[in-house]
Amino acid sequence: MDEKDKKEYELAVLVKNEDDLAPVVTFVRQHNGEVAAEPRAKRLTLAYEIKKNKEAVFAHFNFKALPEEAKILEQDLNSKGEVIRFLVIASPAPAMSPEDRAASALAGGPKRRTRIVRGAGPAAETKPPAPKPLSNEALEKKIEEILQ
Repeated sequence: MDEKDKKEYELAVLVKNEDDLAPVVTFVRQHNGEVAAEPRAKRLTLAYEIKKNKEAVFAHFNFKALPEEAKILEQDLNSKGEVIRFLVIASPAPAMSPEDRAASALAGGPKRRTRIVRGAGPAAETKPPAPKPLSNEALEKKIEEILQ
């Protein structure tokens, strides 16, 4: 496996206190994850009790790892006692800037297909126009017709 095979992931985690955050980062590194930056943490009062905790520390950070290693990391995080909840997601690839797209097109990058817009097929059924509002006299006349 190569450096190019590694993917960018984001880990969001709820831990019991800030001291429990360092072992989680170490745990990611033990699974061959390259942590991009130190996690940003914030103490929260939980909306509802989770695993008998009313407060927790929320932290998130990005890391690079092989997909197999990230899968194993997810499974192993379930067994960590200090982790209340966690979520590992694959970060989306960064969008190309207009300059990069132009350079890619000039370098023979992927070609875009021309989109053909066709009119609506055979004559589509049209809705009848909405009825005009009736005057009071016309409305009374209609009611009399219906009642007879």
